[in-house]
Amino acid sequence: MKLSDKIRILRKARGLSQEGLGHSISETTDGVSRQTVSDWENGKFEPKLDNIRDIAKVLNVSFDVLLNESVDLNDATIVEKVLNNVSIDIKENINTKVRYSIQQYAIDKKHIARFCLWIAILCILAISVVFILVGDFSNRTGLAITGYVLGFISIVLLPTAIIQIRIFAHKYKNPYGHHIGEINNTHIIIKTFQTASNVIYLPIDKIKEIEAGGGAKKRCGNVVITLAGREKPITLLNVAFPNAMVDFYNRLLDANANDDPIVIL
Repeated sequence: MKLSDKIRILRKARGLSQEGLGHSISETTDGVSRQTVSDWENGKFEPKLDNIRDIAKVLNVSFDVLLNESVDLNDATIVEKVLNNVSIDIKENINTKVRYSIQQYAIDKKHIARFCLWIAILCILAISVVFILVGDFSNRTGLAITGYVLGFISIVLLPTAIIQIRIFAHKYKNPYGHHIGEINNTHIIIKTFQTASNVIYLPIDKIKEIEAGGGAKKRCGNVVITLAGREKPITLLNVAFPNAMVDFYNRLLDANANDDPIVIL
């Protein structure tokens, strides 16, 4: 596979624009414009060896991945392995003595709609049972048939309705969905689910602020992460208990700044 195609695929997978990739490379070299990155990706000319090393560093992939033509990034499985490969320097710098699991909120509008539907069905079944118990169908064939039909429906659906409502109640008490990342002593690690899954490592010392997004509630909402040197923040969508995540991050900062080794987070 051509180097130009690899740069384009990996840049998009990392969520970088051509300008963003060029700016990141510019921090370690004499400057790379958006047009230069575009020319690389269109195959007009190949980057120099030093540029390739910088590209590998910015995209957090091995040098061999870019240069080995046998590596085919059209295969989503291979892309996922490449993106999730953690470089040695990152592994050495990550301190996971303290961890906070970031999880998505498990309840969405579909769950609520199904819950409301089963509540409505349960109410109808309850009314049907009352109708059957108090009704006098002895001289009314039509009503008798209706009573038997309602009785049969109640026997079939009532246990299902109760089970579905109990399942929702359990999920409401424990509304944690997919694990999408963690906060530890040195990094915030975020796992994204795009064309191929991706892992982003955000050093704590590069983060300016973390706050709950507008409209965030106690149980769910967005979390906005503002980074130093990056104009556009990173937004985590539909996080379970977003304020708890923000509070943990702030307590972690206080603990890191505190010389007292005994701190309960």
